[in-house]
Amino acid sequence: MSAPLIGAAVTAFARQEEAEPEVPVAVVQGSSRVDGIRLAWEMLSGQGLQGKDVYVKASYNSAHPFPATTHPDALRALVALLREEGCVRITLIERSGMGTTRDVWQSLAVPRLARELDLETIALDELPAGQWIKRVFAGSHWKQGFEVPRFLEQETPAVQLCNLKTHRFGGHFSASMKNALGVLAKYSKTGEDHNYMAELHGSSDQRLMIAEACQAFSPAVSVMDAMQVFVSEGPERGELAAPGVIAASRDRIALDAVGIALLRLYNAVFPGKLKDVFEQEQIKRAVELGLGVRSPDKIRLVTRDAASETLAVQLKALMADIKVDEGRP
Repeated sequence: MSAPLIGAAVTAFARQEEAEPEVPVAVVQGSSRVDGIRLAWEMLSGQGLQGKDVYVKASYNSAHPFPATTHPDALRALVALLREEGCVRITLIERSGMGTTRDVWQSLAVPRLARELDLETIALDELPAGQWIKRVFAGSHWKQGFEVPRFLEQETPAVQLCNLKTHRFGGHFSASMKNALGVLAKYSKTGEDHNYMAELHGSSDQRLMIAEACQAFSPAVSVMDAMQVFVSEGPERGELAAPGVIAASRDRIALDAVGIALLRLYNAVFPGKLKDVFEQEQIKRAVELGLGVRSPDKIRLVTRDAASETLAVQLKALMADIKVDEGRP
């Protein structure tokens, strides 16, 4: 390619970057989980869920309490907001990783909470074979593709309620993208003898595969409960920090980038001391796949109080790899 053509291509790409809209991420720092979730939801203004049936994908990977799994008050707060949107039929969906879903739910008193909130529940590991569909994407690191429930192919929207933590089993961190693995089948339901989660955890491409799994699950909005986080080990145990933060976005890349910056701010133990947030493999692969925002410059942190604004400045600096004093603010 000639120099003029190269120059024109670079200019066109730069104009495309400038034309891309900013992606809002609502950030609330405070002492109340319930108030934080409500405020973050309101700051995003309009989820397009009015009067619709909704699937809720929370985080019930194991039988351990928050921040390993969803805090009951977080689910209560989210469901209350959905009821205010006029959502009548709300269905909690999950496929636990450390045990069967029903056993995990029972240990965490989720059935009782579901009755209290008038939620329907679907334990995905109980779905019969005919209710699963295999998805194969070009260029994927999943050798045989993966399987997801057929109902996710329908128009019923989903909302995600995730936590934030480090992840010692190869994910490096767990937030909204990692939480999406809970809608994939563990074992093949379409007649093959294959363990998808064994493939994932045995692969050096695990973080790329996490991003690729998100191609089959697109929540309308994701809410992150980072009132407490694991800053070492994870996902079911580790050293605790208490940022007192709720964040929410319609863009999972943006939300997870904010999550990594928050973990860095609290001196989380990452393999190899992660510096550039957008070079983290989950984030980088998701960007390549066009799943969300392309750079930290296009992330707009939305706040409504001084404490949250101070935190937002620190998070923006960390996402841009500008030196700040890491550690508890």
